[in-house]
Amino acid sequence: MATTIVTVPPPVASIELESRPLTAGLRVPPINTQSHTISAGDEESSPLEDRPPEGATVFERPNVSTVKGMLLSTNFAVFLAGMNDGSTGALIPYLQPAYDIGLLFVAVVYLINFSGWLVAAFTNVHLTARLGMGGVLTVGAAFQFTAYCLMFWKPPYPLFVFSFFLLGIGLAYQDSQANVFVANVNNSHRWLGILHALYGAGALFGPLIATTIAARTAHWHCFYLVTLGLAVVNLGLLVWTFQDGLFKGTAAAKESASQDLKKALSQRTVIVLSLFFFLYVGTEVTAGGWVVEFLIRVRNGDPSKVGYVASGFWGGLTLGRLVLADISHKLGERRMVFAYIILALVAQLIFTLVPNIIANAVMISLLGFFLGPLFPTGISVATKVLPRELHIASIGFAATMGQAGSAAFPFLTGAIAAKSGVKVLQPMLIGLLAGMAIFWAFIPRVARHSS
Repeated sequence: MATTIVTVPPPVASIELESRPLTAGLRVPPINTQSHTISAGDEESSPLEDRPPEGATVFERPNVSTVKGMLLSTNFAVFLAGMNDGSTGALIPYLQPAYDIGLLFVAVVYLINFSGWLVAAFTNVHLTARLGMGGVLTVGAAFQFTAYCLMFWKPPYPLFVFSFFLLGIGLAYQDSQANVFVANVNNSHRWLGILHALYGAGALFGPLIATTIAARTAHWHCFYLVTLGLAVVNLGLLVWTFQDGLFKGTAAAKESASQDLKKALSQRTVIVLSLFFFLYVGTEVTAGGWVVEFLIRVRNGDPSKVGYVASGFWGGLTLGRLVLADISHKLGERRMVFAYIILALVAQLIFTLVPNIIANAVMISLLGFFLGPLFPTGISVATKVLPRELHIASIGFAATMGQAGSAAFPFLTGAIAAKSGVKVLQPMLIGLLAGMAIFWAFIPRVARHSS
């Protein structure tokens, strides 16, 4: 039997989500998943033998030019999430006297935030099936907007804490959908690097703005008036760019939502990635959130000055995601993650052993630089080692559970610090970095295919 070699053009620029096309101004017939074809030369695609089962719902990688509006809105949503996460730690020295509370009650803020992320982790796939990607992004942005409406006027402490529950749900829905969306465009490793670099940029500007407002005025809570204004822009952008099919799920997706989540959780790789992300984001936000309090209490730093050190950490993280994305892709993502973890451990050990604020500021920035590429690299690897028909459920769950670590470990650090002092930050970070290396070792190698 003769073999005919056919050059297959790149796929039509649309995204197949829940058996319907998601396009930017174009209406393209749904892609027939029964005869799914991987384009020649597409490094990001799954191996040829890893075809989705008949009738499965999968993404087709679009050209970036056709979804640039959606990329813009998801990137802005993640930027605002970074502003939120980066500012909480910088405001701790002002939050305590304002409400007359100790570190344990400050840590409760992170615990309540964690509960919001946890709820979102198990409801995300069901909500996506009913509302579609744009609908879930919009609902998440609405939760975030509501939370800032409660926070900016310095409400009673119980209400202020409750707002972090709403914030956790809102950020979780947006984060999971943004990661799934960007992970499935062409050259996703590069766009994931940009997406998470913008998170770092938001976390860089967040402490700068928060510290400036808190140090120069008596109204530290006015920082949330700034984020409230940006939340309005965020909500409008998401509604505008995802308006095609907004809040429209499909009957097939609704029926398969529970099954998809069960299948995703039955994948060992999903569990391991979730734990890796859980420790990683916990490391990231614990370091950025508690370093200011550490420098004040252990290094005797001036609160009005060391508050900016947190921005150095997030600045390093942003730069790392921009500079190291292509390097990681070319040299091998799996091995480079191990290299970055080792370098991060070195920076953290120097930070611990050298009691000098300037040296600490440099090392915390380097820690951020080497931590930076780990999350986007993990998402990129996930798209290659997980079945494509489970990307929504598996990547959404792993990313959301990972972000839950942004609340769990800062809470744990604060709870221990309330009894033993903020010096526990250093062994906590070293333990988290070591745990990340262990879990990453269980991630399967990416199987590459020839075109």
